[in-house]
Amino acid sequence: MFLKKLLHSALLITVTIAMVLVSVPHGNAVYVNPVTTMKVGLYYGSSAMISANLENDVGSGYEFGYFDGSRRFVPLAYTDEIGITMVKDKNLFLTGDTYYDSKPSGSYESIGCFHVRLDDVFSSYEEAAEEASYYDDAFPGYYSGEWRICVGNYQTRAEADDAVYDLGLDGESFTGSAYCITVLLQKQSDIIFEFDTDGEYGLGVMPRSVNGEKTETWFRGFTYYGGFQYTRVDGDNLTVVNVVDLEDYVKGVVPQEVSPYWPEEALKVQTLCARSYAATHIDAHPVSGFDVCNTTCCQVYRGRYNATVESDLAVDETAGQYILYDGEPCETVFHSSSGGATENSENIWGSFVPYLRGVSDEQFENTVNTGYNSWSYTYTADQITEILQRKGYNCSDIIGITPTYTEMGNMYSMTFHDSNGVNWTFSRSNASTILDSDTYGKYTHSQRFVITGSDGNGGSEGNSLYINSMSNPVGSLSGMYAIGGDGEISTVTSSRSVYVMTGSGIEQFEVTGSTQMQTGDTYTVTGSGWGHNVGMSQYGSYAMAKLGYTYDEILKFYYTGVTIG
Repeated sequence: MFLKKLLHSALLITVTIAMVLVSVPHGNAVYVNPVTTMKVGLYYGSSAMISANLENDVGSGYEFGYFDGSRRFVPLAYTDEIGITMVKDKNLFLTGDTYYDSKPSGSYESIGCFHVRLDDVFSSYEEAAEEASYYDDAFPGYYSGEWRICVGNYQTRAEADDAVYDLGLDGESFTGSAYCITVLLQKQSDIIFEFDTDGEYGLGVMPRSVNGEKTETWFRGFTYYGGFQYTRVDGDNLTVVNVVDLEDYVKGVVPQEVSPYWPEEALKVQTLCARSYAATHIDAHPVSGFDVCNTTCCQVYRGRYNATVESDLAVDETAGQYILYDGEPCETVFHSSSGGATENSENIWGSFVPYLRGVSDEQFENTVNTGYNSWSYTYTADQITEILQRKGYNCSDIIGITPTYTEMGNMYSMTFHDSNGVNWTFSRSNASTILDSDTYGKYTHSQRFVITGSDGNGGSEGNSLYINSMSNPVGSLSGMYAIGGDGEISTVTSSRSVYVMTGSGIEQFEVTGSTQMQTGDTYTVTGSGWGHNVGMSQYGSYAMAKLGYTYDEILKFYYTGVTIG
């Protein structure tokens, strides 16, 4: 799965954190790695979970504790169970192997959030666990720095109060804070541990290694290196975070973002992009308590899924290497396919970034099948009017569209003209998404496209070039050839300028596609590529690697003025 149409609100995020530091030589300077451990959001926000299961794949049992400010795991307790379930400390109901926070129909087991907490305070987990073993339905808990024992689980405080008297216990009814997390036997109702620091720390769970082997743990269909952190943001469901070594994180990104069977140099390109991107996104999701998510909003990550010996080797052989500009890691955004030319960052997201300059790579992408070498959709004027209106723009009937293009030949803006004389302009990244419509199944898949109206009008001030017919405008000279006066065929080297012989003699054209208002009953969008067109093209990298380019050559082609170190 490839990174598609990212929208980044910020290009660099700098956070000072206390960490183990690694020095990596590059040229005459020394780059100090700001992070050795990543926090990767797996489930959060609307996907936060009522319950989350873990099961050992490699390893046996777990340690419970928390991750401190330096991201070091602080162990507090442990279990030999190989399958456990973390739940929010609320009244829950178990049917089959699914937990609900409202009563389901049919039969169920209940897990109450009220308990009898005994008066004794213990000095260690071991003492609390031993004492708990003398009671039925009792478990140790870590509450705001104290080791305590709780007995039973009840749906109401009144039931817990009655149990104090009925069982003759020295204690009181109790329930944890809005941040309390309960650990159960996997898919069961038996509580084995509770953790509650009133929101200061989330529960950390670290798989135990029996013979020093590197642990792997099943979670939601994938296995993961490292440990897990569970928090309840605003006292809600569980936010699940994989806390993992940076290099292991990169090993989980590479085979998701590109095929793990691509050429070695292309895998290394993706490796350095993934590592550098991670280094510039520490604490990029502060509210949820992690650095990067596991989707295309950041980088796709699925733990060990789809990893191969080759993809792991690409990470190992480039360990500690970053893409640098002025000695600092670059925010190495990338996309699936440029369609022929990447783009300057300011022409997509509005912010100038010196190493994110557009380059023509048509000579490479044209040598491979990207799956999106060419695409086209035709819209009626009524459909475009409806698309705009559905997106909240109170336009009248659209009667024309004026496109403008960048120097690289990519779409920069589209101005829609309505029948009331009102103009609606969408620029940069908005220009590549405004015509997307699930209703009609029509999309502009990248920034590299042209739009023409059915009236077949020509270019503005005569500055557009067409091949064979007025319906085939040229948006860029990239990949074109010219026949000279001596009959020699050569590549057109300029990305825009061309001299043509017209009825008025030889004239210079600045070719960027037709910038005249396009009119007609229908409008055709014709383009190539997939993604936002900024930074590295993954298929371009693949093509270059097949042609024998090394990973550093590929990276320096796509990222202007960078070094590798």
